[in-house]
Amino acid sequence: MINKKIIIASRNSNLAKTQTELVVSKLKYAGYKNIEKIFLKSKGDTISKTKFKKFGGKGLFTEEIDKLIIDNKVHLGVHSAKDIPAVLNKKLGIGAYMNREDVRDILITKNSNIKKISQLPKNSTLGTSSPRRAAYIKLLRPDLKIVEIRGNIETRIKKVLNEKIFAIILAKAGLNRIKKLQFEFNFCSIPLSQILPAPGQGAIAVTYNKENIFIKKICKRIDCPDTRVSLNSERSLIKKINGDCFTPIAALAIIKNGSIILKARLFSKDYKKFADDTRLGPIKAAKSLGKKCAESLLKKLKTLE
Repeated sequence: MINKKIIIASRNSNLAKTQTELVVSKLKYAGYKNIEKIFLKSKGDTISKTKFKKFGGKGLFTEEIDKLIIDNKVHLGVHSAKDIPAVLNKKLGIGAYMNREDVRDILITKNSNIKKISQLPKNSTLGTSSPRRAAYIKLLRPDLKIVEIRGNIETRIKKVLNEKIFAIILAKAGLNRIKKLQFEFNFCSIPLSQILPAPGQGAIAVTYNKENIFIKKICKRIDCPDTRVSLNSERSLIKKINGDCFTPIAALAIIKNGSIILKARLFSKDYKKFADDTRLGPIKAAKSLGKKCAESLLKKLKTLE
């Protein structure tokens, strides 16, 4: 057992706390028992919708924790991988990824008879803060009214239960991790053939200060290699596109038979056009695969303009 204290920081939502406990469990299993947890609100949780859009969402959910790590006040930051900017502060690194959860989106309604998007009533309201999800819904069900919503999982589900919105779409990974909520609701998984996930969806990322060699070694002990390969490819794609929270981009990289398969879709800003691309290559070429996929998507979308 190693007695040196490890300080971990994350946001103070139920999901963030649950994800932090998953990291803590991994650390304890690896022999690190002396762990302190700090939970705080991020700028992304508190600023107005207008300001959020102005900044493009880049780093707004990680900024405070990033600063604590850079200032050596905490050792590790725990985040949903999809919230981490494609370009990190040069002093920071992603030291570990946890095993990736289910990457699919889920449709949540109050009506237990609804099992898929096509069964939603005509002209009903659907809540989402994701341009990717909004773009897919406009394609699949152009009659639906998209309502922008923000807040944690519980807040969003309550809007459906209180009948303020007929349906919402969330990441299945979040619900799987929280498991127990104080209320019941109807949900169904959306097939990947209908909606691809956001880059990084379903993965937990652990950030650290690259100057801290001790912490770097700890991260290596809890890292999931397969998740890292997939996320390297997806994050490389986002970086090349210069994407942020408001980029309508979907991507999923999976490892199969020793190779990596990357599928992606990029929508135009008005959601009316889109480009698809699929890449297959060796695992060691994960990052270059993401870059090539991004270049192809940008080129294809430009020809549609």
